[in-house]
Amino acid sequence: MTLMYITKDPVVAKIAEDGGVDWVFVDLEIHGKMARQGHLDTVISDHTFEDVRAVAEVLTTSQLLVRVNPVHEGSAEEIDTVIAAGAQILMLPYFTHRGEVAEFISLISGRAQVCLLLETPGAVEASATGCSSCLSSSPTAPSRASAVA
Repeated sequence: MTLMYITKDPVVAKIAEDGGVDWVFVDLEIHGKMARQGHLDTVISDHTFEDVRAVAEVLTTSQLLVRVNPVHEGSAEEIDTVIAAGAQILMLPYFTHRGEVAEFISLISGRAQVCLLLETPGAVEASATGCSSCLSSSPTAPSRASAVA
């Protein structure tokens, strides 16, 4: 089992790591999130690129996972920024087809691990019909998939 803790606070991140958490999770996803989830009782994060850097600086054994935005015009810059800040695993949320996964993996270009968040029917279908071949094309960056109900 992989233990994950969401925080932007470096002090809390270090406490989580010391408590055995495997992944400390910084959440940068905001694009389209209010439209999709604003009517629900969910949290829309206020985490920043600087939070990624600050958390990365204190971690020694836990891996830093960063949920970025769904693939968009600014994805290349966003991905470059979080990797430069110390992200080791990048999560792709709210994708609907394998083309988005292929683009995401291409932008990461083996510099970090890939984690897919399966939260749409299209994402589940894409993962069942060929995303595994997209993921296996990046031998230096192991991939993971996470499903949500």
